Amino acid sequence: MYRSQEIIKLFIQKNLPQDIIYYILHLERKLIFQRQIFQWIYFSELFYNEMSKKFFYNDLKHIFINEIKEINGNMNYLKQYKLKIWNLKIKNKNDALYLNSLRY
Repeated sequence: MYRSQEIIKLFIQKNLPQDIIYYILHLERKLIFQRQIFQWIYFSELFYNEMSKKFFYNDLKHIFINEIKEINGNMNYLKQYKLKIWNLKIKNKNDALYLNSLRY
């Protein structure tokens, strides 16, 4: 038996008028519809993020492999490389803040 049929039977047993029963069912359907839309938006964002990660991974995979080969287990070079990446991230963040603060 469907959920709405069970709700109708329950409310009929409680002697509620039919208009109120249909109004309650209408509100329930509306809430379920809104919840489903939010879930679809959430899933689409997850899908987009995963696809972009996959795209960038496939696109930059060879560059990462070459960088790993260059490091070749040398810890000093790895520390220098990490420092270079960290400095680039901070510079990019500062540049982004500057660009966002510009008024046209």
